Amino acid sequence: MMSDPPNSITGDEICPMCGKPKSKHNTKEISECSKKLVEMGIMRFCGLCGLTKPAEKIHDRCGKCGEKYSFSNS
Repeated sequence: MMSDPPNSITGDEICPMCGKPKSKHNTKEISECSKKLVEMGIMRFCGLCGLTKPAEKIHDRCGKCGEKYSFSNS
């Protein structure tokens, strides 16, 4: 879900929103950070299957269900 490189000490990804290691997020924090990343246009959310992935283009296909959708982040 989060795209920052792994921390060289722990090997864990760092959240670009809060700066905490991904493994230290609880369920609520994962949801909050993911929502902020989608709102900022950094990540994309498929409303059909729930997959969240890094933003690439204005129009894209979901890697999980194959649905083509546009991302307005609004």
